[in-house]
Amino acid sequence: MKKTYLSACMLLLCCGFATGQTVKVPFTSDQWISRQADMVQETYMGRESIFLKAGDIYLKDVGFLDGTIEYDINFPKERNFPGCYFRMQDTAELEIFYVRPHQSGNPDATQYTPFFNGEAGWQLYHGKGYSEAFDLKFDFWHHVKIDVHGLQAEIYIDDMQTPLMKVTELKRAPKAGGIGLSSGGAPVHYANLQYTLRPAVASSPAPIPANGTGGLITRWQVSNVVSSSLFEKKYQLTPAIKQGLTWTTQQTEPSGIINFSRFGRLTKTENAVVARISIESGLEQTKTLSFGFSDFVTVYLNGQALYAGADPFMSRDYRFLGSIGFFDKVFLPLKKGTNELWFVVAENFGGWGLQAKFDDMEKISLK
Repeated sequence: MKKTYLSACMLLLCCGFATGQTVKVPFTSDQWISRQADMVQETYMGRESIFLKAGDIYLKDVGFLDGTIEYDINFPKERNFPGCYFRMQDTAELEIFYVRPHQSGNPDATQYTPFFNGEAGWQLYHGKGYSEAFDLKFDFWHHVKIDVHGLQAEIYIDDMQTPLMKVTELKRAPKAGGIGLSSGGAPVHYANLQYTLRPAVASSPAPIPANGTGGLITRWQVSNVVSSSLFEKKYQLTPAIKQGLTWTTQQTEPSGIINFSRFGRLTKTENAVVARISIESGLEQTKTLSFGFSDFVTVYLNGQALYAGADPFMSRDYRFLGSIGFFDKVFLPLKKGTNELWFVVAENFGGWGLQAKFDDMEKISLK
């Protein structure tokens, strides 16, 4: 399949970008851009299809912002994650809906997640509005429809009249982009891809609570990306550690989750950031802080290590997902005056984030 951007752009311009017009995109050689794709066009179970054995294919310049995307998908009974990219800025910045055939019937059989800097966030975004149970069939043509408008999307499968999934807040800021199809790591067939553009819907993100509301931390100082080895067997913070860090102030999402992939890119050697906050205490006291993290964390208070944890995918058993939540607690021995709390969070894959809240805010304030 030729990697010709010009042919793809010209064809799509000829098809028309008119609002409300449905554009059907056959799998011909001059329409799709390949990314390490191993594929063949073939008739499969009565439908003209692309057999995507590996990799991705995408349409870079469709200018999809609001509208619908529809396609048919057929997969075997094995572990894979095939799905559709949308509002794709490039291969590292996009939204995706995909299915997990090996989890058919389970709560995570389907998934919406964003990508920031090449990092998927499914460990941060799970449960209602992000993943839903569905009984997937194998060697069967499922029909998928994705209806996108502003910061929301509805996902329909087969002949559903009501959506399987309502994504109440897409995590990336709305911006027109490409559409793509992914093999998800195992062979899959796609057929009958089409999309329709609609006028953009004006929408505003949900408000973020003020820092400390209900105990929730919603503003952190976040460091540059560093190697987690900088903190190995470091039970106290040293000037040498601190001097290599630079800081920006970042807000969380309304839930209190902060997705570090928004602010930095992982490398083979740099896989950690520090999130810090100052706590002003009116007296010497101990406060309980509930938190969640992905995937590894070390907690320091006033330069002293208090806690370390590891929650990567499958680290506890074969179904352990490493999903974030307020599942851990730490007891903070606060001194009277200013206290500095550090979370050093390192990533493996699947979501790089943190959320934290105090059980109560009596006689403390956050800075």
